[in-house]
Amino acid sequence: MNNKNSKIKPQKQKEYGRVPKKKKLQNNKEKSNKTTPIIDEVLLFNGIKDILERDGIYLLDLKVRAISDNKKVYAVIYKKKESVSHTHCIETTRKIQECIKQNGYDEGDYTITVSSAGFRWKFNDRYELFEGMPIKIKYRDGDNFITSYAELKEAGDDYIIINVFDEDNIINEKNIKILKNDIIKARLNC
Repeated sequence: MNNKNSKIKPQKQKEYGRVPKKKKLQNNKEKSNKTTPIIDEVLLFNGIKDILERDGIYLLDLKVRAISDNKKVYAVIYKKKESVSHTHCIETTRKIQECIKQNGYDEGDYTITVSSAGFRWKFNDRYELFEGMPIKIKYRDGDNFITSYAELKEAGDDYIIINVFDEDNIINEKNIKILKNDIIKARLNC
């Protein structure tokens, strides 16, 4: 046998597409120092809320996020008398784009996602939109925490009134008044 072949050195494995850790950390620091100008969430929410409500579409939630150059807008809408359709989502997207453009930003830079509230939507305010709807609610009553399935009967400025259901879905207790400050969690229960 040939002595040259008997001394085979193991080759280093090449790491394709990987950056050594030190360089990777430096790149992340450089990226974090860059600030990406994005539209203010409150400005956008207030800018389209009233416009949508003229058409009977209620804006429940809106989030604006930016990770490096990837800007995203997430919106959740609700229609009281009918379900949210694809057309409603498209209309809302167009109105969000118009508001972004009116405030001096390029609407093409944003990915906009619009969806309906869904059957298990958690809400923290605007209870009046859900009057007459079945809800699951957790609230404080003195030192006790109570979880109930109920119908939201009425919503005031600082309170709500519910009718509580029993296991057979029959109204068990009527007209329970709960202060909004005592509500821990509430969601639709359709």
